[in-house]
Amino acid sequence: MALVALVAMSFSVPSKAQFVVKEQGTIQEQIKNSSLFYEEEVDPIISEMLDYASKFKGVRYHLGATGPNRFDCSGFTYYVFAHFGYKLDRTSSQQAESGKVVAKNELQPGDLVFFNGRRIDGNRVGHVGIVTKADNENETFEFIHASSSRGVMVSKSTETYYDRRYIKACRMIEKKEPEIFGADYMFDVRMLEMTDTLEWIK
Repeated sequence: MALVALVAMSFSVPSKAQFVVKEQGTIQEQIKNSSLFYEEEVDPIISEMLDYASKFKGVRYHLGATGPNRFDCSGFTYYVFAHFGYKLDRTSSQQAESGKVVAKNELQPGDLVFFNGRRIDGNRVGHVGIVTKADNENETFEFIHASSSRGVMVSKSTETYYDRRYIKACRMIEKKEPEIFGADYMFDVRMLEMTDTLEWIK
């Protein structure tokens, strides 16, 4: 009788809530300790990237510099992405031609946003930053960038200077969904467990 009950339990298919989700390990633990940019809905790698970028706040601007003691705008994005293994083109205009173009109401943290430079000149890209927060309902965002006047800092898209100069956004890193083991995998595992149990009973 006990054997029949054991077999029945072994063949039961787990509910969705019981599926095993892979954890992010030490990276996830590090992100939870971040007090700046961590949000649960943000991909852990993007969160770590934004937290890393924030460490350079206040670093001075210098045309043509790629860090870590001086940056220009595209040098900053180039340096931050390179730290995580993503090689961007060197200039803001080149970076604007890479990745997936994203609408203003679909922005995510980690996207690159592009602006005119000091002069408002059509679609001529002259500045770039990394989105840190996005309010897609209102089509506004915050971004970290190397400003020519104040160095690395966080600004808002609602500021007149940037609102008038916004051109486009591009996504360089797609958000990774957590890997979930489904019912077929769990069924196979339970079959193996049941086989081991029956062998032990023999």
